Amino acid sequence: MEIREAIQKLFDPGAVTFHSTPSLAGKVTKHAAKLDKERVEQQKPRQVRKPALIPVPADEHRGSMTIAPWELLHTLGRATVLAGQGSSRALSQHWSCLKYITTLHKNYQGRLELTDDGRDPRYHRKSVQAEDLGIAFALAAALRIVTRRHPGFHFEIVDADVALEAGWALRGAEVRARESTRLRPDYFLVGSKLGEPVRLVTVECKGSHGKPEAQHGQLAKAAAQVHAVVIGSDGGEPAPPPSLLMATALAGAGGIEMRILDPEGDGELVVPGDRAPRLNGPVEQLNQMAAIPVASDDDTIETRPGFFIPPSRTEWFSRVLKRTAAASLLTFAGDRGAARSLLTRRQQQRLGSEFERPGTSDDFDTEITLGDLRLVGTDQVFRFDKQRVEVFSGTTFGLYRLLREQDLSGYEQALPEMVGMWRERERQARDEWKGVIFMDEDGAVMGLRVMSDRNRPLS
Repeated sequence: MEIREAIQKLFDPGAVTFHSTPSLAGKVTKHAAKLDKERVEQQKPRQVRKPALIPVPADEHRGSMTIAPWELLHTLGRATVLAGQGSSRALSQHWSCLKYITTLHKNYQGRLELTDDGRDPRYHRKSVQAEDLGIAFALAAALRIVTRRHPGFHFEIVDADVALEAGWALRGAEVRARESTRLRPDYFLVGSKLGEPVRLVTVECKGSHGKPEAQHGQLAKAAAQVHAVVIGSDGGEPAPPPSLLMATALAGAGGIEMRILDPEGDGELVVPGDRAPRLNGPVEQLNQMAAIPVASDDDTIETRPGFFIPPSRTEWFSRVLKRTAAASLLTFAGDRGAARSLLTRRQQQRLGSEFERPGTSDDFDTEITLGDLRLVGTDQVFRFDKQRVEVFSGTTFGLYRLLREQDLSGYEQALPEMVGMWRERERQARDEWKGVIFMDEDGAVMGLRVMSDRNRPLS
């Protein structure tokens, strides 16, 4: 597909069908029982899952979502920005989503599906494509569901591995119980509302090119992964937070479709004294044992593998989540120095060394004005089939300044007005940019445009 045609289609939205029914829940539960039997036969311990797998209420998922490919690629880039490693991670962080520019389009039924390029093994390894696009579709759908479920809350995507590193060593010599930390969810959705406790939703993202039975197995495993995080409460049993299990089928005959389940959970990050957490301020790095207390029949306390946040740590974990989300946005914009200052020492290791080789890092040195809004961030130039394209990632200067100064409360207060201003001026901004550009609900902006032979955008 020619790059100009591909870019034009990036803002052409298509539908993605959701399946979330009692029948699906029953099939996944049956598959989980089969997996348990196999583990017993192999003399392996059974995986502990959430006890009840139920469908998402119909009024929250509405049977489908309509989404443009560019929003999906933007979501993938934002979600994976702290997962990159290596000397060229800045380039790979952009490429992780841009390699899918020619992969998705709307078919004659108005549904999103893979293009011929997207199905061609010369361009995409199926396993990598399923994992990446599984993340993009899952998080986009999950954000829509939790926003309907919790009106007035602003939800951010947080890489679960990075957040958990603040309290539990997951890699390296500091790991205290490696087997106890292997099973964990992919992402947290972190909801904030002025004066309210932080809402936490665990999300497991799966993708597959296989038949529906393949997704049943993926969802059965996901039910154990999301059950590995629980929150304590005063005078009650530790409870897992709400969660969403998402499996995206990329090879459906009628287009891309998703299977979603909604295991129950009532754990909230309620700060003792029933007050909202103080988001501003540093966090202490801990090295906790990965163990969840479990009451036994004889009233003794046993443990199972996983991550337990007791009541005394809910404010600490709320702050960890919000600082990790802020670091993700700063990294997306290219300011790794400011991002590092928000993270603990172990978390910082995911950003790599403080010392960069020339030409392999992103530089926070780009400023543009679109729709009379000042945007700051970083840019890179790539080639697609002999065509050079420029990609910009950043945020508004006002939001960046608040994050750089670690004023997370101020960022939360300023965000709704800033996103509203962008929505009012989005058409003007796109005309001035002369390409595709999008701002998400966190204020992160990503744009793409074709460049001329003289290194200037084509008019």
